[in-house]
Order: sequence, then C-alpha cells, then structure tokens
Amino acid sequence: MVALTGHGLQDLLAILAHFGTIVQLVVLATLALASVGSWAIILHKVRLFRRAQRDSQRFLRAMQTGEDLAFVAAAARRFAASPLARLFRAVHHQLETPSRGPRLDGGPAAADLDPLRQTLRQAQAEELVRLERGLPFLATTASAAPFVGLFGTVWGIMQAFHAIGKGSGASLAVVGPGISEALIATAAGLAAAIPAVVAYNHFLHRLRRWEGELEHFAAELVLLAERAGQRATLPATGRSPLPR
Repeated sequence: MVALTGHGLQDLLAILAHFGTIVQLVVLATLALASVGSWAIILHKVRLFRRAQRDSQRFLRAMQTGEDLAFVAAAARRFAASPLARLFRAVHHQLETPSRGPRLDGGPAAADLDPLRQTLRQAQAEELVRLERGLPFLATTASAAPFVGLFGTVWGIMQAFHAIGKGSGASLAVVGPGISEALIATAAGLAAAIPAVVAYNHFLHRLRRWEGELEHFAAELVLLAERAGQRATLPATGRSPLPR
C-alpha cells in the first residue's frame, strides 16, 4: 500500500472536506429517524402493556365470578388485549373438542393432557413474541446511536482541523465553532440512545413478569383439566368447574 504524503494527502483531505457537511447531515438524519422510531415504539408499548394489564384484571375477575365456561369464553373475547384471555381462547376450542384433547367438563380424552400442554406452550410463545415486538429496535438504537453520533463528531473534528490547516491561525475563535458543531452529533446520539435504553430495560422487565404470569396461568389450566378429567359426570349445576 502506498503511503499518502504531501500533495496526495492534501488532495484527499480536500475531497473529504467537500463531503463533510453531507456526512454530518446523514448522521443527524439517521439519528433523528432512530429517535422518532424509538419514541413511536415506546408510546405503542406503553399503551399495549397498559391495556394488557387492565384487560387481564377484568378477565380474571370474570373468570372468578362465573362458573359457566361459555361466560368465560365470552369474557375472553371481550377482553382481547389480555394475554391471559388470548391464552384461554387459544385452548378453548381444544378443551371443548374431545377428539382434539381434554375437556374442562370431563370426558374420554380428559386423561391425555399432552395436546393441551403443547397448545399452551405454543400460545405462550406467540403471546411473548407479540409483547416483545419492537424491543429489538430499541436495543439496537440504544447500543448503536452513541457510536453513530461519535462517528459524526470525529468526522466534524477532522473537517475542522483540515480547515485550520488551510487557514492562517489556530486560535480558540477559529477552532471553537467547528468543534462545537461536531459535538452536536454526539449529543444527538445520546439523545436517541438514553430514552431507548431506559425504555428497553423497563419493557424487558414487564415482559419477564408477563412470562411468569402466562406460565402460572397455563399451569392452572392444566390443573383444571386434570381435575375435570377425574370426574365421571358434570357437576349438579351443569356448569363446568373453573378455578376461583
């Protein structure tokens, strides 16, 4: 590789100087888009988790106060934002169909719980994927935005020093404006990264809590099916037993 010296290096710096403003604009535009995308995801996830919590509380109250399976199924359809209700809806058809798995009201297939467990695992995975959607973008923004901003700052400083080399002085009045403009990129990178990393950690904590709640609720449904499978006939009320 041939080393660049003398006029060759000056020509390269002159070429880079022409692209300095364009690079800065691209860096700032990229960080602006990342910031807008992060805030859109943050607002959407706040509404999503809030609705999920509210509908789950309402669905659990409906499940505790009603012993009729059809009533609970209707409540699950009404509170569609609840991951628990969506989990119940995912297995409801299987629970009601003897040929596909156990039934909550007992039946010949009540002892075979493997299809139910498989359906529950699949439904849990789908709900976690739905709740997790958008978090990878926040993680990417949190980790990459500071480096993108640093790249813009380094590029701006290179341009500022090239301008100093072409001028006649290197006083603070000459260096200051170029350095301050270059540091804008770092500030923009931090402005995009800090909300993203805070939101990502918060939503990841909420996601882990939902993972535990879904696991607990799935275990309750399996236990319910096991208890129902031990009964030879329906209860005297003609209603399917539900956990209280």
